[in-house]
Amino acid sequence: MRQPSCNASYRKPLISLPALDGIVPTRRDWPWMVGIGITVVTLLSLPILTDSVSSFGDAREWFASLSAHGLWSLLGACALAYFAFIAFHAVRYKPVPVTNDDEDLPTVTVIVPAYNEGGMVRNALLSSVESNYPEHKLEVIAVDDGSLDDTWDHIERVADAYPARITTVKLLENGGKREALRAGIERAQGDVIVTVDSDSRLDPGALRAIVAPFADERVAAVAGKVLVLNRYQSLLTRLLAARFFITFDLVRGAQSRFGAVLCCPGALTAYRRTAVLSVLKEWATQTFMGSPCTIGEDRALTSWLLRRGHRTVYQSSAIVRTLVPAAFQGVARMLIRWERGNVRESLAMLPTLFTRWRTKDRWWPTFEIITDLLQYPAAYLALGLLVKHAVREPGYLLSILPFVAGIALLQSLYCLRAERRSDFVYNIGYSLFAFIGLQWIVPYSCLTLRDGRWLTR
Repeated sequence: MRQPSCNASYRKPLISLPALDGIVPTRRDWPWMVGIGITVVTLLSLPILTDSVSSFGDAREWFASLSAHGLWSLLGACALAYFAFIAFHAVRYKPVPVTNDDEDLPTVTVIVPAYNEGGMVRNALLSSVESNYPEHKLEVIAVDDGSLDDTWDHIERVADAYPARITTVKLLENGGKREALRAGIERAQGDVIVTVDSDSRLDPGALRAIVAPFADERVAAVAGKVLVLNRYQSLLTRLLAARFFITFDLVRGAQSRFGAVLCCPGALTAYRRTAVLSVLKEWATQTFMGSPCTIGEDRALTSWLLRRGHRTVYQSSAIVRTLVPAAFQGVARMLIRWERGNVRESLAMLPTLFTRWRTKDRWWPTFEIITDLLQYPAAYLALGLLVKHAVREPGYLLSILPFVAGIALLQSLYCLRAERRSDFVYNIGYSLFAFIGLQWIVPYSCLTLRDGRWLTR
């Protein structure tokens, strides 16, 4: 059916961002890069520039004194071994080829849940409905989760431009993202259900790419590649953009080789509809310590599918760009919510790990989840050591930073491989920032694990 003409204003994002991913760095960007480079060189030179080493000939004594703090040495060795294993499999990962034959593509339902998103929801809806996917095989469902702002007005205006292709659902009260997704899933007709966050924008070929892995009948969920939409908005967004390559692209690429991506992100994930319906009730009514689960819905749905023996994979050619906080407070709140969700789901998944929960590639996800849980007591001990020695010996903190920067430099090489631009150095900056300013996130998240607030809305 031919769609009615759409006013040109609807074809452009409503939100005017300072700069989006893909813009070439300007002259004013270079001072930040040079500054980070100088910082790294300085940190790597600290053993020589400070009193921690009295001379070049005492280097071995300095390393011996550092290794006396056994926990940091052990953590460093484990982190390096883990990264080496992940990197080995990540570089061997290849996305599933995308078909050009429309007849081979499944029917798809895109669900966009939104709460107090304002005009940004238009980017998610327009990028979905105007994607490079056969019109007769695509439907879009927009769910307003009881927004208190003008989100519903923006949804209606886009839906009016595409009346035959966008279905709108308005929940009278805010029930949380999990409830909004359930409302969309129950109405979905497609063989594949795709979730897209309301603050995100799909690349034109994302939908065509993300359905390709479903040719393997064992696959129940496919994680898309998440990039930062407002990459050049602030220094923090630059740091996060570089870090996303490590946290998401590298790790999920390695996990995909075992068919066990532990968290298929809400920003862009495709699910086999029959598999989701088989766990929908358990997932939608899930509780933690007696309270309904309102966060970590993407990690939780992935875990339910894994528990049923399904495979979850990564498709790096399916790209979505999402907004991230541009200030420290927003970043901290986002990371706290993520960490709480990760701890909750790892604990919930723990009993399953000691059963024959899948017939193939069971050992690595089991090891990874247990290791993930062990990092939390390690984080407490590490933070305690940092505080103790930093108060008594301020130079102790400086003596560790070069090693943090060194590991980050190795990770940055993967960023450079994934994206040929000078921004890879920002991963080093993020590692140093996280080491100095975010050490408290994990302990705080564990202490407040029952808190299910979203925080960033």
